[in-house]
Amino acid sequence: MIKLIFLKFARHLIRFIKPLIRFIAEEADLVLYYPRLAIGQNQLLFKDSVKDISNNIPKSVYFNTRSGQISIGSNTVFGENVMVLTGKHNYLSNVENIEDLHQVPLSGRDIVIGDNCYIGSGAIIIGPVKIGDFAVIGAGAVVTKDVDSYLMVGGVPAKTVKKLTF
Repeated sequence: MIKLIFLKFARHLIRFIKPLIRFIAEEADLVLYYPRLAIGQNQLLFKDSVKDISNNIPKSVYFNTRSGQISIGSNTVFGENVMVLTGKHNYLSNVENIEDLHQVPLSGRDIVIGDNCYIGSGAIIIGPVKIGDFAVIGAGAVVTKDVDSYLMVGGVPAKTVKKLTF
């Protein structure tokens, strides 16, 4: 009985504290990042259930959907500190005035990650790319081009390391 009363009290306390923390952060010009949420206006789509997502994707993974949608297949596992980025800034050679450096495309840079993939810690995936089923992205790799199914890639920029056979 006491445990039940404590749980109810804890839930009410959390409901009060969350908005307070958000208010304080906003007043102090701090940004709060929420784990496994997309930063941007496009969608972040998962094939897996919420339980599988929490098991396969650490809270340190960063999803940016500013310039496109991100779709992640089932049973795909991420290492720590992976960045999945759809956005890009204009290159200096394309800029007519300094304000254009801050412009990013609003769509068309989608990232699709297939089923049963492994993305190593510290990898960076920059859209638009498609990563096939059973692909392995090495730790620290920077992926800027499509990766076929059953390939292991690594390096900066990511290149094929070997073809996987099962």
